[in-house]
Amino acid sequence: MNKRSREILSQLIKKNEYGQNLSIQNLAEMFDVSIRTIRYDINQVNDFLKENGLEQVRLGNQGIIETTPDIRNAKTSLMNEGFYSFKLSRNERIFFTAVLLIGADDYITLSDIADWLFVSRSTVIQDLEHVKEFFRRHQLYLLSHSNKGVLLEGREIDKRRLIFDMIQSNSSVFREEPIFQHLMECLSKNAQVDLEDRTMIEKIINEAEHAYGRFLTDQAFMQIRIYFEISLYRLLRGHYVESMGEKNSKYPMAQGIMQQIQRFIVKEVPETESAFLAEVLNRVKYIKKTTSNQEIVKMQVITRTFIENISKDIGRNLQGDYIFYENLINHLESTFSAVGKGPGIGSVVDEVIQRYPKVQEAVKRNVYVLEEYIGRKLSEEEIAYIVIHVCAAIERNNNEATRYSVILVCNGGIGTSQLLLARLEKFFHLDVLDIIPAHDIKNVDMSNVDVIISTISLDQENVEYIQVDPLLNDEDCIRVGEKLSKIKPRNQKKSEPVSAGNEEPVRYLEKIRTILEENQQETRLGEIQDVIDEFFQKKEEVLLTDLLRPQAISLNVECGDWREAIRASAKYLLKEKAVTERYVEAMVQNVEKNGPYIVLAPGFALPHEALNAGAVKVGMSLIRLAHPVPFGKEEMDPVEWVCCLSAINKETHLKAMFQLVNLFYDPKFRKEIQESKTPEEVFKVINQYEYETR
Repeated sequence: MNKRSREILSQLIKKNEYGQNLSIQNLAEMFDVSIRTIRYDINQVNDFLKENGLEQVRLGNQGIIETTPDIRNAKTSLMNEGFYSFKLSRNERIFFTAVLLIGADDYITLSDIADWLFVSRSTVIQDLEHVKEFFRRHQLYLLSHSNKGVLLEGREIDKRRLIFDMIQSNSSVFREEPIFQHLMECLSKNAQVDLEDRTMIEKIINEAEHAYGRFLTDQAFMQIRIYFEISLYRLLRGHYVESMGEKNSKYPMAQGIMQQIQRFIVKEVPETESAFLAEVLNRVKYIKKTTSNQEIVKMQVITRTFIENISKDIGRNLQGDYIFYENLINHLESTFSAVGKGPGIGSVVDEVIQRYPKVQEAVKRNVYVLEEYIGRKLSEEEIAYIVIHVCAAIERNNNEATRYSVILVCNGGIGTSQLLLARLEKFFHLDVLDIIPAHDIKNVDMSNVDVIISTISLDQENVEYIQVDPLLNDEDCIRVGEKLSKIKPRNQKKSEPVSAGNEEPVRYLEKIRTILEENQQETRLGEIQDVIDEFFQKKEEVLLTDLLRPQAISLNVECGDWREAIRASAKYLLKEKAVTERYVEAMVQNVEKNGPYIVLAPGFALPHEALNAGAVKVGMSLIRLAHPVPFGKEEMDPVEWVCCLSAINKETHLKAMFQLVNLFYDPKFRKEIQESKTPEEVFKVINQYEYETR
């Protein structure tokens, strides 16, 4: 096989391990070659698989490359044969050697370098002057000692910059899987780094993309991941960049990533690392936005309308499912930001769609709501993944009232297992009895276990299980939900409310004890704080009653039309300097341009504008009109209640906005606030309903 064919096989193996697929189109775009070239490479891959007695890959519908679990057995053959069969050029040897020297704390002998490169010692000696010159150009210096070998000296920040320069050069040392894996194995000989820590990096970066609304291109994502994989060998041994430059626009995202690195991998990292990562993030490319991120509030409102329409169409109330709402917003933001074709419809997605034809039809009937917002038709692939989100919400809600006893099998460290556990507990009512490695399954008493959930294949263990991606995607949620819906929990008592004064505190104390036992030398206060916050149900989101205090509510306001109503709803926020006059007029122009989409429930409108239109701080201001006025949305008119929303980012206001819209769909709530005589009475009603729905 050629280099590209080897890398294609590596990608196929990795995707198979996580139950995912690639298409020929995906690979053609990844390697920037024609589909015809990829077909030729696939033939080479199949020849290699055949030679090793393994099942060949097949081309399915829409160019999807179908693989079997058998392909995972090619990993060892590919890795062993891969590096041996590569003949590295001098530049590749220089890069390989440079990474080894950057990763080392002590002298490395030339014989060791020769052994790792599978070349003669004389070849390494001939390369040495080129290596020295390479380092000098980057303010780093290679010291030679006749008995000890060579040692790299220089500032840590220059070493890190060189690492990223090399990664961005697109050298095969980092691009070709066999070479890169061999490089990582050589680094591990000097400093042991948990393989699962390196895998965790990918999850942390992906989380940060969604949290901060900055989506990396595939190439940039790979570059950041590789930077961290190599940098771990420096961070874990206390080598940090020395200085901190100016904080750029990527600093919040960098800081968020480093906070997760500290939580799951490295205990303490100075702020200089966040500042340097911001510099790195500033050097990579991001997916071009097809819609302005400033209009995120509008998308949140449109998404809420879409969910309302879908709920009515399929006869299932999904409007109160905040997890579904939040997940769908994040998905749509990513989808509408992407350029070019999507990932294609994989076999799992296709299977789900075939099982839920009515949901697919309902999505197609109502997707016009999203298409009007984005300004284009959604593709079949985009619609398919929206269907997946709807189906995942249905399955999750089907199992809402029942608790299941689960064994979680994870092949990584505590960081990965806790991340997956948090995701599972967010979506399902589970009692996780234990988290174990695969080799320990035979020692587990299964008498009280309802289901096994695993991040790796357990086919060899002869047990029934559900395999999920460590990131727990929506396809995984559907599989888990369907499995749980067919199971009768063995311990029915688990479905009963747990006494707040008995078993429940014990469960949280057990979590704290586990953290303390696993960190005997240094208490990880952050993790303990997370458990305490979980017990007391501490929420990071701003609650509705935090924003709509009595002073932010006005009753019996006189307005002649919807324009006056919008301006009147903003008076309190203007007085509090939460918005500017420009913001108020922008809200009016928004409705003039886009229509009355801000009318979200019977008799209720939520005027707002883009994040950059003059909002200064997050806030809400609710008014009741003395005489309701039409806004132009016949099925919801006339509007009596108008709530002005001031949003400064995409997250802070989201839960409060979601709760308020849901309240106005409740006729009982509308009746009670209608009968309220003072703002204090309205606040009391809102507070009561918010408390009951938490």
